[in-house]
Amino acid sequence: MKKCLVLDLDNTLWGGIVGEDGMEGIKLSLTPPGNAFIAFQQAILDHYDRGIILAINSRNNPADAWKVIREHPNMILKEKHFAAHRINWTDKAANIKELAKELNIGLDSMVFLDDDPTNRDLVRALVPEVLTPDLPADPAEYARFLNSLGVFESKTITDEDKMRGNLYVTERLRKEEEKLFTTKEDFLRSLKLELVIARDDISAVARLAQMTEKTNQFNIDKKPKNETEMLLCIESGEHIVYSGRLSDKFGDYGIVIMAIVEPKGAAWHLSDLLMSCRVFGRDVEEAFFAHICQDALKAGAKEISVSFKKSEKNAPAEEFVNKHFTNGRHAIRAPKVPDWVTVKMITV
Repeated sequence: MKKCLVLDLDNTLWGGIVGEDGMEGIKLSLTPPGNAFIAFQQAILDHYDRGIILAINSRNNPADAWKVIREHPNMILKEKHFAAHRINWTDKAANIKELAKELNIGLDSMVFLDDDPTNRDLVRALVPEVLTPDLPADPAEYARFLNSLGVFESKTITDEDKMRGNLYVTERLRKEEEKLFTTKEDFLRSLKLELVIARDDISAVARLAQMTEKTNQFNIDKKPKNETEMLLCIESGEHIVYSGRLSDKFGDYGIVIMAIVEPKGAAWHLSDLLMSCRVFGRDVEEAFFAHICQDALKAGAKEISVSFKKSEKNAPAEEFVNKHFTNGRHAIRAPKVPDWVTVKMITV
């Protein structure tokens, strides 16, 4: 399923070419033909509200484009809705590659909509992983076309899905602030990161099941579970299901990390450990694992073993396992929590 919608501007989000027609001359009104573009923007906003990331890829003068987005009274989509943008004269295939890198998502999770067949052909040829469908010739059909694509559907829409678009916008704010610091550690301390850890939280079942299906990079052994299977795991009495919700001064990331542990006396077993890629580089996994080790020590455990299965994508998880485990085993010691992450435990 796709999670990012990359959008052209001229004759896609509004009618006409703003560089030639000016903001006053583009078609974006309550009457035809401008009303078709308003309806299309509303359909896009509906997708944003369900967690789809929005990005701009436009060959345009940035000042002209932003003037419309920021000032036109009939614009439904505003600057805050776009997680990333490329408004320039670079070819659109190159722009899409940069957008994917900036957002830290795969090209195969993107959909590109552009009214110009030449641009569509270029992207199909140079970035075939991106889904680039043909828009209808009539803009009045744009909204219906988007809603019929069927590539953004999700069996369950979690709170994290609804937050996703805003999460990528606030990530831009973090990256700008990072430029003000000379060390990564000082920047991380400035974020005031707080990790709230819960055990066997039934209210999080939908999100936890979703994570087992979607998480590839930081995942020690990808074993997708549906909601029923996750609930059974929580209620079995044979596992502890840990989940961690992260926030910082810019906002709430939602539940971003989880683990399933089999507590077997002096030897605990870590069968699942996975984390969202959007919090890479903050040492959340270190703070989370440290808390599991603390629980294990309190229960009298001496070691934790791990199930790790290498895949084409989970190099970050492999690096973590190699750091903390020797021959699949971790001798539990008093763990050290990174001082820039405040950890809290809640009872559910």
